[in-house]
Amino acid sequence: MARLFRKMVGKTCNQDDCTLQGQSADLKAGFCEACGKPLFELTAPDRVQQLLAVLVVLGALAGVAYGTLTRVRAQPVRQAASVPVGAAPKAAAVPRPSPPEAQRQMEARLREMYRHGEPGAAEKADLAKLLAGDPALAQAHAELERSRLPHIIEASRKIRTGQELVAQRLYEHAREDFLQATVEDPQNAGAWAALGGVDMLTRREEEARQAYEKALTIDPDSWIAHYNFGFYFARKGETEAALLHLDRAVSLLGRSGNVDRTTVMNDLRNNPVLAPLRRDPRFARLLG
Repeated sequence: MARLFRKMVGKTCNQDDCTLQGQSADLKAGFCEACGKPLFELTAPDRVQQLLAVLVVLGALAGVAYGTLTRVRAQPVRQAASVPVGAAPKAAAVPRPSPPEAQRQMEARLREMYRHGEPGAAEKADLAKLLAGDPALAQAHAELERSRLPHIIEASRKIRTGQELVAQRLYEHAREDFLQATVEDPQNAGAWAALGGVDMLTRREEEARQAYEKALTIDPDSWIAHYNFGFYFARKGETEAALLHLDRAVSLLGRSGNVDRTTVMNDLRNNPVLAPLRRDPRFARLLG
């Protein structure tokens, strides 16, 4: 290795007592002129080769440093690589309803399911899917099955039979069924609205008003309660209140998937109870 770093520059004497010691002499001379002893080759560093050697050493050091740095950073890189490239971030968790809200939602769902009698296979499958995706609703449903579900079903049955009796103009018998429905399921806004309707037919105006108010306290978005209350005020000659409730009822029809909008609008156009309202321009706008 030393030969790579040195080159010949002359000869010198290395005798301790020689006056030529450490000084350059002619390369061709074989012996020291001062003491007659053999001369030794005098060498000096080769600048170019030395520079190359330094670069080699620096390159080696850089390689060592790079290897060390790579080992230090290897663990974070592996952790990052464990996440699939382009993976979508986790979606924000959907808020679960509180227990009281879950129970309210489930009661409304069950009332709708049993409104026409025993629900079909498709409705039961939809309910099962809903419960599987929401533990809060599943718990509310389990609690209702143990306690109130039979009463919800019986109230729905009484509402159906009461409506059949109204169609036969057996209003007193219908009222008994609607009353029983409110006892079985006091939070059924539809039962209170139906009771208010038959109370109007049997000239129980104060009881009718109380029933409508109860229905709207339970469910402020009950279209049938607003609709019947509108007729109540129309009979009383209270135009402003009648239009207010009828307009609200019409605006809520879109949320009531089981209501025939055409039938409702025809009733608004033709029901004699609303004849005084039809002279008001606001009633025409209500009809669209």
